[in-house]
Amino acid sequence: MTIADSQIFIALFIALGNGFLAFLLGNALYVR
Repeated sequence: MTIADSQIFIALFIALGNGFLAFLLGNALYVR
């Protein structure tokens, strides 16, 4: 794996992680 590939993978991982957290937070606020 090249450095560019790892950078893209990390960027996607962070984006998915933030999206998942936002999804959970949105559900928590919606339930309340």
